Amino acid sequence: MDDLDRAAERIEAFNQVALHLVLSRMSGPQSSGVCRSCSDLIETERLKITPNTRFCSDCANEEEARLRRFRRNGRQ
Repeated sequence: MDDLDRAAERIEAFNQVALHLVLSRMSGPQSSGVCRSCSDLIETERLKITPNTRFCSDCANEEEARLRRFRRNGRQ
């Protein structure tokens, strides 16, 4: 088996794990409709798209930015 075959196997394994994670998130419990961060109501359109979301749009954007900073810097 050469390097190209091993790389293809790693990509396939990664894709299977990623797909499993996405499907498990989609099958999770329905959202309460209240943001867990700020306690405001989550937007109706957002709930239609992702019915198991935990955050409103603003808080979700802040959380994503915090996670990007953490990954980049190794701290919050």
